[in-house]
Amino acid sequence: MRTLTTEPLRFFACFFLLLPLGRNALAEQSQEYRPALLGHHRRSLVNLINTESLMKRGQKDALVMFECGVSQLGNAYDSRTYRESPGSEMLKQEVLDRLNQAQFEPAVYRHTHVPVYIQGTVNFFIRDGRPHLRIFLHQEEEDLKAGRDFIAPQFAFIPGNTKFEGFYYPPQARRHAGLAAVKLEVDATGKVQGAHVEYEHPPGMGFGKQTAGPIRDALFIPGFRNGKPVACRFTWTMIFTGPGRQMKTG
Repeated sequence: MRTLTTEPLRFFACFFLLLPLGRNALAEQSQEYRPALLGHHRRSLVNLINTESLMKRGQKDALVMFECGVSQLGNAYDSRTYRESPGSEMLKQEVLDRLNQAQFEPAVYRHTHVPVYIQGTVNFFIRDGRPHLRIFLHQEEEDLKAGRDFIAPQFAFIPGNTKFEGFYYPPQARRHAGLAAVKLEVDATGKVQGAHVEYEHPPGMGFGKQTAGPIRDALFIPGFRNGKPVACRFTWTMIFTGPGRQMKTG
């Protein structure tokens, strides 16, 4: 599990500072929806991570999960890792060092670039004496094992979505950090159809309820499988990292 910090939920504040005031001039007119993508350019995360250096320094096969914001211009920020395999310390640091330098292809919601928050998995492995790297923009175990072409729905900040009011800390948890893993059902237009708490920590403090309730009013870039938007079920994790005071993110 990730180490919980004592910082506030900064990424929500950052997102609202980045919301466009109108239709973005960089909008992709031909696409109604598109997730934020890694891209194949020089500043793509997959090209920034130095696999040769990792191998020379002794990094063995490892897996690291991460999350970060991606602005409507494609800039990555507010990144962190939070789950990793044993012995992955060097890969974890490399991912952290490179994420905020990375440039993504920005997400598109109804033909307009929008900021999103993404979660992904970095898989480093050595075969026949050569380092290899694969990055997936999801964290679903079955799809990871099979290497399927799947991009999980991405939490999007959409101008005019007045239903979503943000998340609050549970009143009884004002002195605690915590997290909740919620199984979400999202349709092919990015609307949440169901939310069920899978796990919360610490248990019994209300982090699951405070996530599963508001998330029903949020909007997502829909999941993409084999390049097409699809309805899907996936696990979405919410981290409460502040000092425990009640927070509103809207």
